[in-house]
Amino acid sequence: MYRHTRTSWRALARRSGFTLVELLVVIGIIAVLIGVLLPVLAGVAARVRDLKCHANMRTALQMVMVYAAENKGSLPYGYYFNRGFSHTAPFDWNEMPGNGGRLTTVFALLSRMSGKQYKGDDVFADLTPGQTEAPNNTAPFFRCPEAEQVLPHICSYVVQFVAFCTPYNDRRLAPYPKAIQDRPARTRDLFPFTILIHDTAVMPGMINDVGYVSDADVDGQRMWRGAVSPQYRYYDFADPYNRIPPGIYGQNKPVGMGSNWKNIDPPDWGIPYQGNLRWRHNKNSSMNVGYADGRVESVQAKFKSDSTLQGTHNVLRKSFMIKWPSGMGIQRDPGVP
Repeated sequence: MYRHTRTSWRALARRSGFTLVELLVVIGIIAVLIGVLLPVLAGVAARVRDLKCHANMRTALQMVMVYAAENKGSLPYGYYFNRGFSHTAPFDWNEMPGNGGRLTTVFALLSRMSGKQYKGDDVFADLTPGQTEAPNNTAPFFRCPEAEQVLPHICSYVVQFVAFCTPYNDRRLAPYPKAIQDRPARTRDLFPFTILIHDTAVMPGMINDVGYVSDADVDGQRMWRGAVSPQYRYYDFADPYNRIPPGIYGQNKPVGMGSNWKNIDPPDWGIPYQGNLRWRHNKNSSMNVGYADGRVESVQAKFKSDSTLQGTHNVLRKSFMIKWPSGMGIQRDPGVP
């Protein structure tokens, strides 16, 4: 009886073990499950980064409006020289000797407002040889977690060139009255659809400074030229620019990014990337944009395998313009119909 029982237990043990084939099948099933789950988990992580970017932009927009509420409705300058004018010529906005290229930027200003200690405003500063950590910093809501997957940097966004103008560039480029130029937009100058902040390309130099600050290169520098031809920077419901052959300059048409533009993060500085648009979310197919009414939305676009645009997109020129100034009347560049 005892021998029979022991033999039965041994036989049962042999029958209950895994064969090599069964083990390989189990391993194969686990590998398939991992292969299915990993993309799902990666997609969830990317979605979390996208939502965080939305939250960052909302915070930045709120800080802008707090600043405006405390400054008679005026937005902050994009940037200005810390020592940018003299008492003898208070409106020339030239950099004074000894300033060392130091600037105060909208990102530095809002970082300080949020309580973040910002160590300096030396925009476009070069890294010292072997430097790996940023001696400078901004508020954390200026860093897109998706952009941080590319390389370390302290600011992932740019503000709009027209609304957050720079006094130096306005005075240098514009022959029009100071009452029209030389100041950022006020909240009353904005439309709900006016873009104030958006994703941009990141580059190695941005580990130490905020980068290009504003989006002057959006639309192939058309808005930059608008400092000389003021109608290019102001929205007119008559949309006179749509009549310019071949009809591509209308305010309701998509902006152009330049003939050499690609939807990439380039390895170093260079037009047309610095301060331009960057679709970086949802596998490089969506871009986050913050509007004057506080909305943050994702705009979509499709790209070819070489990162050039496939077809068109829905980021319109009118969103980079502000209301026609009351002091300018119907003054327009005579070269424009």
